Amino acid sequence: MILPTAPDHRRRLPPGRGRVLDVIDVSVSFGAVRALDGVTLTVRDGAFVGLIGPNGAGKTTFFNVISGFAATHTGRVRLGGQRIDTWSPAQRARAGLARTFQNIGLDKQATVAENLRVAREGGRLPAELRHTFSFHRAATADRSEELVGRLELTDTLDERVDELPIGTAKLVELVCALSRRPRLLLLDEPASGLGAPERIRLGALLRDVHRRDGTTILMIEHDMSLAMSTVEYVYVLDFGVLLAQGPPDEVQQDPRVIEAYLGKAAVPA
Repeated sequence: MILPTAPDHRRRLPPGRGRVLDVIDVSVSFGAVRALDGVTLTVRDGAFVGLIGPNGAGKTTFFNVISGFAATHTGRVRLGGQRIDTWSPAQRARAGLARTFQNIGLDKQATVAENLRVAREGGRLPAELRHTFSFHRAATADRSEELVGRLELTDTLDERVDELPIGTAKLVELVCALSRRPRLLLLDEPASGLGAPERIRLGALLRDVHRRDGTTILMIEHDMSLAMSTVEYVYVLDFGVLLAQGPPDEVQQDPRVIEAYLGKAAVPA
């Protein structure tokens, strides 16, 4: 069976102004397993970009490369044109890189209010958590209070993070990251564990902070309805290889993407 030729998006770049993130020819191996194989990706200033792919495609490994948690890799990573390959996670955070995690990167023994205070002002965190937030001294209290209200989290402020439902804790982590007004926000499956009402609030918030504040976002998300209704441009990973890229409506019709998610039998002849 001959499949229709998919549009070639390799020469395109996501919308936006100057380049915030350039990842160039990055590869990561775990023994004989090639988790990433020569991946090149660009995120422009003010863009909202999605990174999708089946389970095991290499998406979180890719985020680990960007944020400084991949033990070894080849290739280059630039933030705002400056190469950051050798920087620690904390140095990258101070340069304006913020990230959320599949496994929540908060101090789980502290209250929501305490985590927000650390995110706003810097302060003491266990060493393994200091990478999560950028610790520039800036007036961000109003920002976090606004986000807490918009996500209906006010009643959780005095609760410990480990006592919260997983979905609520992920929203708190998002508020901590956004309150710093990061140069680049990496979201690793922000809708995981959220119920339908929370997902609706999350989608509305992300669209709003992107449109109103110009926040540059790169998001991994398995909820295709959320992903395709929020992002402007999509990269697709499959078995560590960049399979396709382009606007959401075109990527969803790409036969290679359909096959990667649903199998060859689902691809129209």
